[in-house]
Amino acid sequence: MASRPWTLGDLRIPMIDAFVGDHGYLSNFWPAPTPYRDRIFPTSEHAFASAKTDDCDAISRILATDDPAEAKRIGRTVPLVDDWERRKYVEMESIVEAKFRHNPILAEKLVSTRGSLIVEGNIWHDQTWGSCSCDRHRDFPGDNALGVILMRVRMQLTNSPDSENRFDS
Repeated sequence: MASRPWTLGDLRIPMIDAFVGDHGYLSNFWPAPTPYRDRIFPTSEHAFASAKTDDCDAISRILATDDPAEAKRIGRTVPLVDDWERRKYVEMESIVEAKFRHNPILAEKLVSTRGSLIVEGNIWHDQTWGSCSCDRHRDFPGDNALGVILMRVRMQLTNSPDSENRFDS
């Protein structure tokens, strides 16, 4: 299920808990040209994989594939930039923001989710960027870093000066 309510006392808060169907565009695998490091990547997943390294050959391999899953696989094998574990959240936020600023239709869709909690729900055990709902992780919410970043970018888009007319609902 891609959307369900969450409650805070008596207040029901809509929750997007899967990046599929109408919410597929929230995924880093969604085909959305994403500018990063003076290049345009076919997806934000490609951009994130390239952010991990300064190795020009690895970045060329990432750019050469159309498949975001393959870009992710390549990104898992590259020599990492210094202090990657600390920098990865800042890089992800920068890339996600670039994705939505470069793709105004997607930005409008993201802004239209105002009031909803966004959780990168998954079944592939990702407890850093999302929250896995498999039997092993069901009782242990993940960090949901991507969901938090999406909500932060949504707030920035909603409050940016150029959003006054475009994003009002």
